[in-house]
Amino acid sequence: MKFFYSLIVVIFLSSCATTSIDQREIIPELFDPELKKGKIFVFSNHVDPLSMNIRVNDEVRKIKHTQTQIFDLKEGQNSVFSFMSFLGSEQQNCDDIPYTFDTKTFPEVETYYFLIQKGYDKNKILKILCFRDFEVSEEAFLRQIENPRSGGDEAFQGLFN
Repeated sequence: MKFFYSLIVVIFLSSCATTSIDQREIIPELFDPELKKGKIFVFSNHVDPLSMNIRVNDEVRKIKHTQTQIFDLKEGQNSVFSFMSFLGSEQQNCDDIPYTFDTKTFPEVETYYFLIQKGYDKNKILKILCFRDFEVSEEAFLRQIENPRSGGDEAFQGLFN
């Protein structure tokens, strides 16, 4: 019986342990200066077991928590919008409109980085959880990928461009 309890404790502790994953092997485009040009990187840190949807420039894909999706950057107007689908309607984005940006505004920027986080809809009386799409710097994006569990205000320091 003592062996059984010891085994359970070892299994529990090993399941809680985190492993260091080399993101360069998983997402080579993110670390190659030439491959990342003309791309939009989206990292989901929405902390939900269900996958959600991300629409970038009319292309919709499923994205899971701690997953990164890569999209092609269009010349001119681009948009990013995360949402859940329910009965054919798009729901749970805090802003209800896509985050849009124009590459002509900053032509020197060749790569864009976005994070999806859970937030609260401050416009509603009831505090309802929703998703927020943030444009961030490359440094903040890489920091978030390496440590998606980081929470609190210190996780957001330096995130925004």
